[in-house]
Amino acid sequence: MPYAAGVALMYGTVEEQHYEDPYLHDPRLLDLVGRVRCLPSDEADRVQKEMNLCDLEVVLKSGQRKNFRVEYHRGHWKNPMTDAEVEEKFRSLARRQLAAAQTDDLLRRLWALESLPQAGSLIAMTRV
Repeated sequence: MPYAAGVALMYGTVEEQHYEDPYLHDPRLLDLVGRVRCLPSDEADRVQKEMNLCDLEVVLKSGQRKNFRVEYHRGHWKNPMTDAEVEEKFRSLARRQLAAAQTDDLLRRLWALESLPQAGSLIAMTRV
């Protein structure tokens, strides 16, 4: 959690490449990660069927505190992604494993999944 929070604070997003070199050995990032503390709040620590809460408090060098709260992350059923967001996320994750044309073909089939005669053909389309 501290690493993901540090990456998000430094780069504004957390993506697959942030878990590889050179990020894993970046002294500035690791210094920030070393200053991140993750503590569950009483509210967030409760186990509930629909609980999906993130409270974030950032304390700046000046001592100023900034608070952020996300009750339902993007992609949660109460905060769903648009089709365009789902497609962009899929493309970003597939980009290093599949050629662009292969990804396009796979996405076309996935968007029409209900009309696909055999789901096994999807597996064949993911061969690297």
